[in-house]
Amino acid sequence: MNLKELLKKGEPIFKKIDALVEAKEYDKALALIDSSEPPSEWVIELPSKSVPGTTYKTLPIDIMEAAMRRIFKDAHISEIKAPIISQDKGKFAVTVCISYSYRSLHELEYDKEIYGIATVVSPDISMLELASPKASTMAVKNAIKQLGGLFGKYLNRAAEDVDLPLESAEVVLTPEELAEDLTLKIKKCVNYDELRTYRLVIYDKKMPFELQNLYETRLRELANTAKSIG
Repeated sequence: MNLKELLKKGEPIFKKIDALVEAKEYDKALALIDSSEPPSEWVIELPSKSVPGTTYKTLPIDIMEAAMRRIFKDAHISEIKAPIISQDKGKFAVTVCISYSYRSLHELEYDKEIYGIATVVSPDISMLELASPKASTMAVKNAIKQLGGLFGKYLNRAAEDVDLPLESAEVVLTPEELAEDLTLKIKKCVNYDELRTYRLVIYDKKMPFELQNLYETRLRELANTAKSIG
């Protein structure tokens, strides 16, 4: 079933929303969006990373955005902040924050804005390039879901939210906290190869020069140590 056909499955609820907006009952229209379940054809199940062997329910990003444009007439990403890269025990993570704008149903109100955040873990540095756009997509989905049930907000409530996707479950450090954490990790590195795995994070433009200087100093120290041992 293509996107156009999937969108048609939502027409019964779309028409009810349209009627409430035309009657200027904007709060009721928003309440209907929140209380409605998405058409079953929209829902997919994906393997859970947080609880292996189980699945969680979600909506594809394309149908979520198509439904947003059908209801609100205009909906789009208004800002994507620079990804935050973090590292722990050889694994990397990319965190993306986005702002998502849509037209208010109320004719006298300004456009609305919602925010989404998501983190995707990458097993090694070579996969970061793929992790960043995935995190952006998850952030958009997390933003739109805030509008309610029609966009999948309550799909996994029966499972008491145990089965949430792993992407949005990571703790995000501020640039200052990340720099402090990296300083400790750099000092604790015991060999040259381990220290080299921090290169991409260290040379992120948000990292202070002092941290980069420490990194380069430790690189020289560990390189010299390796030579003397060899």
